[in-house]
Amino acid sequence: MKLTGKVWKFAQDDINTGLIRKQMYNHLPPQEQGKHCMEALDPEFSSKAKPGDFIVAGTNFGCGSSTPAHYSIVALGIPAVVAESFGSLFFSNCVGGALWPIVCPGILGLVETGDTLEIDTDTFVVRNVGTGKTLQGVALPEIYRGMIDAGGEKPYLKARLAAERA
Repeated sequence: MKLTGKVWKFAQDDINTGLIRKQMYNHLPPQEQGKHCMEALDPEFSSKAKPGDFIVAGTNFGCGSSTPAHYSIVALGIPAVVAESFGSLFFSNCVGGALWPIVCPGILGLVETGDTLEIDTDTFVVRNVGTGKTLQGVALPEIYRGMIDAGGEKPYLKARLAAERA
């Protein structure tokens, strides 16, 4: 499958879950959390980002706590975050929440905010549509791809259990 969208680049490293979505919004429903996505770094982000857009970031994106900050990204309709690397807990939360965490070394040099990016979730090739330049992302294990394709960990497990019962 190919995902294509506009880039929102956050070039700094170590963007923690509290910068993705402040903990004071933990109690809100996910759709409401989306209104506060990345506001510590760009107060207008949630009003500018559109469904299908991508967040591009540096190393260790989502580091810090196990706070499910990915809900705020998913609530905006953003299907993937492409980063140099991810915090391990955030990475797991993304997979479980059907958000593609694409590790792509060199991504910060490939794109700028406003560029159009294409991600092939079968080959993990990441392409800047405007320049035609590509990078090879790190492939996700098949089980992670299955979870994301199914809509997250819970739908994936329900489908697996149903298939086993049939």
